[in-house]
Amino acid sequence: MPRLPVRRRGEPTAPVAGSVTTLELFFDLVFVFTVTQLTATLGQDHGWSGVGRVVLLLLLMWWMYGGYAWLTNAAPPVTPMRRVFLLVGMAGNFTMALAIPHAYTTDRVVFAVGYLIVVAVHTSMYLTQAERITPGMVVQLSAWNGIAVVLILVGALLGGTTLVLLWVAALLAETMLPRLAARTPLARLDSGPAFTLRPRHFVERHGLMLLIVLGESVLAIGVGVGSGETAIGVGQVVFAAISLGLAVLLYAAYFGTHEDEVAEHALEHVSPERQQAVALRSFGYAFVVVLLGVVLAAAGLHHALEHPTAPLDLGYAALLAGGVATTWVGFGAFRWAVGRPGAGMRVVGGVVLVAAMWLGPVSGFAELLALIGGSVAILLIERRLAFR
Repeated sequence: MPRLPVRRRGEPTAPVAGSVTTLELFFDLVFVFTVTQLTATLGQDHGWSGVGRVVLLLLLMWWMYGGYAWLTNAAPPVTPMRRVFLLVGMAGNFTMALAIPHAYTTDRVVFAVGYLIVVAVHTSMYLTQAERITPGMVVQLSAWNGIAVVLILVGALLGGTTLVLLWVAALLAETMLPRLAARTPLARLDSGPAFTLRPRHFVERHGLMLLIVLGESVLAIGVGVGSGETAIGVGQVVFAAISLGLAVLLYAAYFGTHEDEVAEHALEHVSPERQQAVALRSFGYAFVVVLLGVVLAAAGLHHALEHPTAPLDLGYAALLAGGVATTWVGFGAFRWAVGRPGAGMRVVGGVVLVAAMWLGPVSGFAELLALIGGSVAILLIERRLAFR
């Protein structure tokens, strides 16, 4: 029998090439609490203003989640110091998530402080622990994230409309300024790609995130069934079972059609310069559209499950249909980003599914069946057209 290698005490355990560590997965579970909080908040205020505020919070928090995904790709948390950094960053994320229900009012400073912790840890870990990122990129990350933190803190102190405007400005500072800076002399601080990605780890990390976010939608189904004042009826059980089928279809739209494998292949077979752009478009921009869709749909499902046989308020019907449609559009954008055929089919299919919202005021059950039928149709047409 071959002898197993002996690891000295205190020696860091390197992960299998491309694998996600358990601590990263634990970090992701905290982020899923963010999704749960956003879903619950949207259920309380589903008007245009409420949706807009939830979208802004999701984008701000997703951008930093993505920053940590890139970070642990460059510096896996396999040493005590890196683990401590990640745990502190996790605490910052948890603080923000706790503040979500009142992030624009009484808990706005708590949210801002959580964001400060997340950014401070992110920058510190890059400065001291990451070897796979160029010094020029560290300077830029520190600058853009620092500007965003200042804007968020000032907005939290001022409150009201000023808060919203400054937080939007913070999001633009993080997402748009780096693209503008790429065309300035600052970009010439280093030559070559800013990041050296490990594609397998990157794809697996985001795939696991999507998996547990879809699991959160299942949680919304269970909470919706048990939230009524009366005993669970047959109608609720049937509605919940069919709702679970919708979650399974969205699971199949990514994992069942091997989107992760295609993405990994795409990242492995492009130049290092293009690799970053493909990763950002697919797992940055497209993925947040998918997550937004899941949040919207989960909020609509939660309300529909409380009274499955009753007509559904048009606002909640719009959340449910718009959420499923947005998820499909996000999947289409993901295919476009990785260069896989069939992107247009998914986008068009998602747009068509929006029409199901008009069935909600007649019957939430009818709307749910229409969304399931439309999703099945998209997958079947893809198979027929050999887009899988």
